[in-house]
Amino acid sequence: MFNRLKSLSGLSAIATLAATGAVGLMAATPASASSPNPWPAHVFAPFADTWSGNITLSGVANAYGTKFFTIAFADGANCRWSIGQQASLQSQIDSLRAQGGDVSLSFGGYGSDNALTELGDSCSSPQAAAAQIESAVTTFNLSHIDFDIEANSLTNQAGIDRRNKALAQVRSWAAGAGRQLAVSVTLPATPGGLGSPEMNVLNNGRSNGFTPDVVNLMTMDYATAGTEMGDASNRALDASASQVAQAFGISTAAAYARLGNTPMIGQNDSAGEVFTLADAAKVESYAASKGIALLSYWSQNRDNGGCAGSTAASGTCSGVSQNTGDFARTFQPFTSGTGGTGPVTSGVAGKCLDDFAGASANGTKADLWDCNGTPAQQWTISGNTLRTNGKCLDITNNATTNGSLAELWDCNGGANQTWQTGANGSLVNPASGRCLDDPGFATANGTQLDIWDCNGGANQRWTHS
Repeated sequence: MFNRLKSLSGLSAIATLAATGAVGLMAATPASASSPNPWPAHVFAPFADTWSGNITLSGVANAYGTKFFTIAFADGANCRWSIGQQASLQSQIDSLRAQGGDVSLSFGGYGSDNALTELGDSCSSPQAAAAQIESAVTTFNLSHIDFDIEANSLTNQAGIDRRNKALAQVRSWAAGAGRQLAVSVTLPATPGGLGSPEMNVLNNGRSNGFTPDVVNLMTMDYATAGTEMGDASNRALDASASQVAQAFGISTAAAYARLGNTPMIGQNDSAGEVFTLADAAKVESYAASKGIALLSYWSQNRDNGGCAGSTAASGTCSGVSQNTGDFARTFQPFTSGTGGTGPVTSGVAGKCLDDFAGASANGTKADLWDCNGTPAQQWTISGNTLRTNGKCLDITNNATTNGSLAELWDCNGGANQTWQTGANGSLVNPASGRCLDDPGFATANGTQLDIWDCNGGANQRWTHS
C-alpha cells in the first residue's frame, strides 16, 4: 500500500507523547463539550492533523471561511481509543462551533492501519470496539465520524468484520439515544475506481447491517510519475460512483450523492505526483457538478508554500509555490446548503414543501402547497434530516419502493429520515436510492409527496432558501 493520509510529522509525535504519558484515553464526557452544529448539504471538510500543531481550526475559519474539518487521527491501540492534546482539541472544537462550524473525528489513518492498532483491528470483539467508538462520540459530542481504512487494515478480514459489526451497533445506539450520527468510510481509490479490498470492506459492511453514509475516496499516491492529478481524481470519482451504485443497489446519481473526494494537495508521497492549484479548481468544479457529499484534502496543515520545490511530501507544507490558504480558498466554494431555516421550493409551479395543515401529529402528510411563508413551510437542515414543527421528513413504514409516501414523524435517526442533496437539486434518500418526488408533476395544493427513481425531472428538483 502507498502512504495515503500518513501524518508524516505526527507519527513521531505520537510516539513521543505516548512515552511521556501525554496521550490519554478520553473515556469520560467533559461537562464543557459543546453541542454540534448542522452540516451543509455539500461540505468542504479538509483533514486537519492534530499532531502537527501548526494551525488552529478557528484560525483557518477566520482566515478562509473553512468551518468544517475532518480531525486526524484517533488511534485504538490495546482497544483503547486515544488522541493527544485533548484539552487543546476540545477547546478548538468549542471555538469552531461558536463560529457555526464543526468536526468529524477520523479513526485509523496510515500509521494506525499499518500497525493494526485501529479499533476494528485491535479490539477482540465488535462490542468492545463499539464501546470505544461511543466513548469518543460522547466525549466530543460528535455528529460525524470517519474510519480511514488502508494499509494492513484493508486486508485484515477479522478487523474489517469486527469494525463493520461495531459500526452497525453504534448506529443503533445513536438512533436509540436520539443522536444524529453520520458515519463515513475513507478508502483508497485509483483512476480505475475502488479495488477488490476496498469493495470487500463495503460488501462486508452491508452483510453486517452497516452501510456508510459517505464513501470518501483517497485520490492520491498512485505510484506513477507525471500523472495529471486533477483528471485522475475526477476519473476515480466517476469509476467509484458506478461501483458504489452496484454495491448499494442504488442509482448512479444517488451514488454520487454518497461520495467524498480527498486528494493530497501539492507533492504527494509518490515521486513525480503533484496536485496543483489548477488541479484543485478542476476537482472542486467537477465535484460540485456531480453533487457529491464531501470534498476534502490531506491536509490543512500543508496548505502553505513553506517548502516550495520539495520533491518529498511534508506534513506541514505542500511542496508547491503558493500563498498560505490558497487550496482552502479554491475548495471553499464547494460548501453549500448551510442549514438555515426557510422554505423548500419545488421545481414544478413554484410550490412549497409543506406540513399539511401545519399539523404536528405523527403521520401528517408532507405535501405541496402554495408558498405562503407560514411555519408549516419553514424547514431546517439538521445533519442529514429536514425538520419542521419539531418533526422530520420521513418515508412511511421505512419503505423503499417507488411510490412510498412522505410524511412527518418524530425524529429518530432512522434511514427513512435521511436525505442528501443529489444531482439537479434532488433530495435523495440513501437507504432506497430514490428521490423525493412530486407524483405526476402535480400542481394541486395538498398533493402528498412520495419517493421515486431519480430521473432529473423538475418534479424532483428542490431549492432550500
